[in-house]
Amino acid sequence: MSLKCHCLYLILWIVTNEVTCPAVPSPNKITSRPVFMPDTFTGANREWSDWIGQFEMAAEVNGWDDSLKLKFLSLLLSGRARDIYCGLSTESRSRYVILKASLGRCLEPCDSDDWNRILKCGSGVYLNAKIGGSDVHLLLDTGVQASIIPKHVWLRLTEGGCPLFDYVGEASAANGGTMYILGHWQTICQFGSLALINEFLVADISTPDILLGMDFLLKYGVIIDLREQCCSVMGKQFPLISTGDALSRMSWRCPEGGLWILF
Repeated sequence: MSLKCHCLYLILWIVTNEVTCPAVPSPNKITSRPVFMPDTFTGANREWSDWIGQFEMAAEVNGWDDSLKLKFLSLLLSGRARDIYCGLSTESRSRYVILKASLGRCLEPCDSDDWNRILKCGSGVYLNAKIGGSDVHLLLDTGVQASIIPKHVWLRLTEGGCPLFDYVGEASAANGGTMYILGHWQTICQFGSLALINEFLVADISTPDILLGMDFLLKYGVIIDLREQCCSVMGKQFPLISTGDALSRMSWRCPEGGLWILF
């Protein structure tokens, strides 16, 4: 047989084996592109139960196991929901099932009919404090991401105003309308002997209430005990002032390093 024929047979043997031999799997598994990706969850304007239900359906369609669900769930949180996530323990953030349950306890306060009735009646719980030497009542509001002070109250406390830090973005009121923000105001809130720096958004709104939002509550590890009518801030106890109906004794909690509300 000629040399030319030997070469031809060799080429045919190589091609045949390349086609028929199974490929060696790669040691690093590559995640395929998701078929469907849920929207980012902020903790506002949508119920957690509705969003997590859609997330679970997306995970099934995309073929995600618990490890991938943990990664994608962590990436899809922003705003207030992200703040709550960051306040959870490392253990709570290490497994999907635990993370889902922990976030559910934080983001579903509306399971209590009594709690809903309190909110609808315009009731609330307040802390006594001093700002700029003036006595004030601060409304503890878990429904707002940032602390807010009405413009007319800010003007009164600052005796006509003071320089503000610029505010970029839009803020929405409870009714869905746009709330005009003049800027950021940094000041000291005095709770007895405890002095804490906080930043408020100065808003052109008519309400008389100064709102302490989730930014303050999470930052200073606030614990609200509605049964005992007291509040712990940085480990110090302060009495609560409540208005409206008797407060509920149902549970709503956010564990580890953040806000707890105990009934």
